[in-house]
Amino acid sequence: MFLRHYFIQYSGILLAIISLVTLLCTPQTAAAHHLLGKHDLQCDKIFPCPDELKPRVSFWVDVFTKYGNDTVVLHDSLNPHRVYRVLETTARCSRRREPKTIKNAKNRIRKQLLQIADKRAKGITEFSGEKHHLAEMLKNEKPSEIRKAAERIRCQGGVADQYRNALGRHGIYGPMVVSTLKKAGLPTDIQYLPFVESSYRPTAYSRVGAAGMWQIMPRTARALGLKISSTVDERLDPELASAAAARYFLDSRQKLGDKARGLKSAEKHSLFPFVITSYNYGAAGMLRAMDKVGTDYMDVLNKYKAKGFQVAVKNFYSSFLAARHVAQNVDKYYPDNRVAKPLALDVVTIRTPVSIERLSSVFSVTVDALKKYNPSLMRLVWTGRRFVPKGYKLKLPKTATGRSDQVAKLNSLPAEEPKYVEYSYRVKRGDTACGIAKKEGVSCRELISLNNLGRRALIRTGQILTIPGIPTKVAKKQASEPVKVKKKPAKIVVAKKQQQKPAPAKQLAAVPVSPIPRKPEQVIKSIPELPESIFGVGDDLLIQLSEKDGKTRYSVVVEPDESLGHYANWLGLRSASSIRKMNKLKSSRKVRIGKVIYLPIKKQQQIEKYNQQRLDYHRELQDEFRARFKIAGVETYKIRSGDSAWSISIKQRVPLWVIKRYNPQLFSTQSQPGDVINLPIIEPLADSETEQILKEG
Repeated sequence: MFLRHYFIQYSGILLAIISLVTLLCTPQTAAAHHLLGKHDLQCDKIFPCPDELKPRVSFWVDVFTKYGNDTVVLHDSLNPHRVYRVLETTARCSRRREPKTIKNAKNRIRKQLLQIADKRAKGITEFSGEKHHLAEMLKNEKPSEIRKAAERIRCQGGVADQYRNALGRHGIYGPMVVSTLKKAGLPTDIQYLPFVESSYRPTAYSRVGAAGMWQIMPRTARALGLKISSTVDERLDPELASAAAARYFLDSRQKLGDKARGLKSAEKHSLFPFVITSYNYGAAGMLRAMDKVGTDYMDVLNKYKAKGFQVAVKNFYSSFLAARHVAQNVDKYYPDNRVAKPLALDVVTIRTPVSIERLSSVFSVTVDALKKYNPSLMRLVWTGRRFVPKGYKLKLPKTATGRSDQVAKLNSLPAEEPKYVEYSYRVKRGDTACGIAKKEGVSCRELISLNNLGRRALIRTGQILTIPGIPTKVAKKQASEPVKVKKKPAKIVVAKKQQQKPAPAKQLAAVPVSPIPRKPEQVIKSIPELPESIFGVGDDLLIQLSEKDGKTRYSVVVEPDESLGHYANWLGLRSASSIRKMNKLKSSRKVRIGKVIYLPIKKQQQIEKYNQQRLDYHRELQDEFRARFKIAGVETYKIRSGDSAWSISIKQRVPLWVIKRYNPQLFSTQSQPGDVINLPIIEPLADSETEQILKEG
């Protein structure tokens, strides 16, 4: 039964005294923990909230406004508004490593629920103390249902502090999001979804690799028209990411609308509960739900059964409605909130690759200010090892007089020479990081820093390192090398335009030609007691060469977070159609990790460009992860029926590429229920707001 009353009426003064004493003797339990807030929810035809859904929405309103970082709520995962207990604790909810405080509290509630079920089965209906509170919430449930509820106790951390901060960021970015939604012809209330996704943080990053205000996954980014490279991650650009999210919603609305019309119920129910939920579950998932249950959202919520349709998905629309309600009634919930003003920007399109140092000088803006206004620029740009690329739209603080003179000055300056010329080096057996640095005439510390090798500076045979160099030294070194040295790694110039180029060198070659395309063994292998050993990129990312009927074939093995669109982009192709045709793949079919894909290559330059961009792409994904998280240990996980690598990644909140590093066999052989794999324990480097609200599904 849904909780529709807000104050438990105790019968008798003695019962009230007993309950009060019980509560006072439990110091970790917040006062009035059994109350569900009363909220006057105002919904509409586009975003409806049926009466049956309102208690669930009210629960999330409480999470956003009532409970802060020092509070966790223990409730029923199936009926989240059944709040069993609220604990004031610094412990954090964690399904995999549950703190003792929370675990003990859960066990106590579970024991009490089972005792209530046993007594109900014997006809006993009167309870006292804490059991009275629990029994009242479940007074219409059968003993068998109460026993099931005892196994559904879930922990939810309070996020009121994050929501308060998010309100400030909403003032900055909300108007831009609204403008983007209007242009797309979408309901502007979708602007409240980033409260749930990222607390409206443009730089938010989840441990599974989703990034930005809209928490877009790397693989999805390419499909939505966003680029990730060694210089720019467009998921972190609020405007570009919002436009990409709008494209997703338009596509989802079209697909779900077509399905609803086919079911002859397009006018009966709003599509947008499905559209919003699809942002978490996928449009394909919601299409399956419609097929099986229909277009009544409450029917789907109550009746649809699927492996991935669990807590986080079921609560996604409700939490969106809650975030919307709070933002629209901010004076009630946060009366002291100060509305931040949107950023006033000047936008300059970069015509030629340029350094941050030059931009700071020409526009008289500090590097810190440039970072604030341009969160999508990557680490190597800020360290001076990459230029801001041509075509990038640089955001600057707005000036009263405009920046035309400064832009003219920038465009009149000669092309910059790179401070650094970097090239790739494939690690050989017996190499060490400092040994390589000495051989290449560079600083060992700089080599370790550039490649993010960590304190132990671990490297593996076949790993591809980036060697830091200075143009004059590189040119001098090349000039002094004997001609017979043909295996010298490529010299990869940071900027294309420069006054003096080092002597050309042979690009890092692909692996030798083999009779058949091979699935190269990973060269970066995990050592559980040395978690940093999983990082780095290797020659398993390079294009492989094989022969058939006297013709050379080019192939790669699909890695996590990649798509055919990535391959087309790295090869300089307009679309992936030629790749699909060569591999006889249907347009609707996604490629699986570990599959061999042949590439339509006509020029050697395509190989060079592809290899370098693929290496850079995976380096950046790893660098973003390492900048925010650490691996604190390793534990085992037993594969269950229906599990896939993707579902394990989402449920256990471990990036697919990390799972692959620990368990390469998971992607090359058919796993069976009961098989045991290793999963790293991932912890944030510092307390942050980068995780999703529904992080413990």
